[in-house]
Formats: sequence, C-alpha cells, structure tokens
Amino acid sequence: MKYFLIFGGIAALIAVIIVAVRYYERKRREALEKLARLLDYSFSAKGSDSLLASVNQFHLFTQGHRRRITNVLTGRSDDTLVTIMDYRYTTGGGKNSHTWVQTVILYQCSRLHLPVFTLRPENLFHKIGNAFGYQDIDFDSNPTFSRQYLLRGTEEQAIRNLFSDACLLYYEQHKGLCTEGTGDKLAFYRSSKRVPPPKLRSFIEEGSAVFRLFTTA
Repeated sequence: MKYFLIFGGIAALIAVIIVAVRYYERKRREALEKLARLLDYSFSAKGSDSLLASVNQFHLFTQGHRRRITNVLTGRSDDTLVTIMDYRYTTGGGKNSHTWVQTVILYQCSRLHLPVFTLRPENLFHKIGNAFGYQDIDFDSNPTFSRQYLLRGTEEQAIRNLFSDACLLYYEQHKGLCTEGTGDKLAFYRSSKRVPPPKLRSFIEEGSAVFRLFTTA
C-alpha cells in the first residue's frame, strides 16, 4: 500500500507538470501569434522541414538530435527576410539527456557577404582548449572582446576584416550574444535562452543592431 501511494503520488505530480507545461506552451504560442499580427508578420506554430534544412549550415543547428523548430514568425523589411523561431535540440540520452532551447533570429539579405563564422561567449572549457590549440580568433587591439568571446571560422583573415572596431566594441558592451554567419545569412541568439513574449520586441531590436554591424551599403 505504501509503495502504491508513492507511485500514485509520483504519477500525479508528473501529470500536473505535463498539464502545466502544455498550458505554458499554449499561452506562449498565443502571445507570439498576437505579436506577429502587430508586427505584420506571418505565424506558424510548427517549423517546416524546409526551414530546418535551410539552416543546417549553422553550428547551432547541427548539435544533438531531436531538433525541432516551433513558433515561427516571418516578415520582410525592405530587402531582408526575417525569421524568428523557437529552436530546441537534445544532447545525450536516457537519464543523461538534456534539452536545450533558445529563440533565434535569422536574417537573409543580399547585403550580407559573410565568411562562415561562429561567435559565442567564451567559457572555461574553451580557455583550456585554447591551450591545446583549439581555434579562437583573438584581437590584440581589443583584449576585452577576446576574453569575453570565442570566435571561430576557417577564413581567418576574412573574419578579421569583417569584425570592424565598431563591431568589436559593440560585443564588448553587450555580453552573452551568439552570432553565426554564412553567405547571405546571419543567425542571432543567446545560448539556451528562450525569450519571453513581452521581451521579444527588445530582443528583435538587439538583433537588428547586430545585423546592421555586418551589412554593406
């Protein structure tokens, strides 16, 4: 009887959590759909396979398994296609699995001419890796940027040319940003940070500021 009550309590707790998560996800979806209408963007609760395939050249979208895109807002500003999405993926398996989720803004624009690069906050493991030859493009002129961020890519000189003084200074003043580029596409996000709907406008403004750093006239 004792074990029955314990298992019954656990089952009830799991049921409550499932209901709470579904409620939260529904409210988030409704809030984002409302915001999409205000921004004059289209909205889709589920991301298409073609959208997932179109971003698989970015480092973020190659990680883990069970990759899924949801809550997609799509709009256009002049010559720029803007796609905002929730993206999640899972690493590990079983008891050791972990699901990562973040809000990502994808820009596609003919004024972007980007070498392939990834930029993300540098952590202790990266610093240890650097001692063993793990690539990190540093700038002697901006040691603060080099301490805060890990910048990688095969075309080092092109990446150095891309990161102007204004660009380096912006990242120094704004910690925790993740940015990836390739050709005419730029992805912006904060690692494992899903943006609440009330803060999405400010996140879009931040993403737009980053986008302008890399565009040509």
